[in-house]
Amino acid sequence: MQEFINFSILLKIIGALSVGIGSILLALRVKSILQWVVFCLVAHEQSIHQLSLIAKGQVQSEPVVIGVTKHLIEVESKVGVILFVAGFCFLGIGMLCNAVSYLVDYI
Repeated sequence: MQEFINFSILLKIIGALSVGIGSILLALRVKSILQWVVFCLVAHEQSIHQLSLIAKGQVQSEPVVIGVTKHLIEVESKVGVILFVAGFCFLGIGMLCNAVSYLVDYI
């Protein structure tokens, strides 16, 4: 009876899928970091503008934003770490499967 797919090819497919999933997870992590950087910069600029209005004796039009870093640390400590660790785990598993697939060919 002939095998449907040999073990070496199966390992290469699993390796490629794992590397792809790991890359996507790390890309999501980078996207989340960049999104929070933009949020922090917008809040910072808004606060500076409002403080400059107060310093000039004018009425502020928007609130001064306080506590952005607290929220950033809360979000990044949960979702960010999970995406980071999972992304690198999938990359490692994918590379390991790919390397083992070449060893299986020679055994």
